[in-house]
Amino acid sequence: MKTISFSNAVSIKEYALKHCDQTLILFGKNQLVTTAIELMPENVVLCSTERLVSSTGVSETGFSGLVVASQYTELVPIDEPPILSLASLQQAYQQVAADPNAFLLLLCDGCQAHEEMILTSFYFLDPHFKMIGGSAADENKGQTVISLGNKKIPNLAIFFSLPAKTLLIKENLYLPIGKRLLVTKADPLKRVVYTFNGRPAAEEYANQLGISVAELTASFIRHPIGKKRGEDIYINSPQRINDDHSISFYAQIIPNTFVEILTPGKIDQILTKTRQQIGQAELLFSIHCTLRNRYLIQSQQWGKVLASLNQVATQQIGFVSNGEQFNWQHLNQTMVLLAIKENTEMGDD
Repeated sequence: MKTISFSNAVSIKEYALKHCDQTLILFGKNQLVTTAIELMPENVVLCSTERLVSSTGVSETGFSGLVVASQYTELVPIDEPPILSLASLQQAYQQVAADPNAFLLLLCDGCQAHEEMILTSFYFLDPHFKMIGGSAADENKGQTVISLGNKKIPNLAIFFSLPAKTLLIKENLYLPIGKRLLVTKADPLKRVVYTFNGRPAAEEYANQLGISVAELTASFIRHPIGKKRGEDIYINSPQRINDDHSISFYAQIIPNTFVEILTPGKIDQILTKTRQQIGQAELLFSIHCTLRNRYLIQSQQWGKVLASLNQVATQQIGFVSNGEQFNWQHLNQTMVLLAIKENTEMGDD
């Protein structure tokens, strides 16, 4: 597996036809992806993104992503509803299940809010099987695109079994402030919380932060919600305040559970911990939430994040998503990362 970049769709087509034994998984802005699809050979995956991530910075031009020998991949389009693809998914999984370093890369439609339903369709995976994913993103009119060859598809599962050691890591930049909310009324399928602590959700959320409801939306980027699992935090970001002061979220929240209000932590300590988890890698593939992207732009911290990852990797590439998947969890405001620790699969050609 290697990182790869292209300036335009024609150059992608030429490379893919010349290297028909390789699979290309590429990301680009919605408009670029939409116009490129009709040119793509069958060994090219395209996915729309808000921004591209590389070792040198973040950008909105061209295409970038991964190239891998096709013999190490199993690609399965996921229909709506996902249960229609169950047999194909199970068959692909069986091809890689015995490999302890195998993993699943999941690409979802970022506008349908079906990520949790898709994740439940993988009930047959071993609990320790590695899963990472990102929801296709684009800030223009809320449209997202995923394609395989010259055909649009709603979602895609890519199973990998590489001759390399792999590691998955989750990083968030937030910590609990010590204030918990009990979810007293919610509709998980709609991703709406109606009440916290028995009060309208927006009113209680604002009360715990010591601000007015009118100020709450502006605080979402610095104070998202976290679900605590052991010592770990899984972020769930608020989307909007509704007329009845309920709150719509970007991921499901279950009634009768506690959630934590979060605040930005000390970024240098967080980045150091991530580097320690990685050790040293040949390649890093990272998926960053659009809200994490917004926070890093506002706080002018993107350069620091990329410089930190460059310290522990020979190559890095990634994209900005509408949400992230990490081992059966759909997350927000997070980075999920694949580290290829030893890569003997492809040469420099």
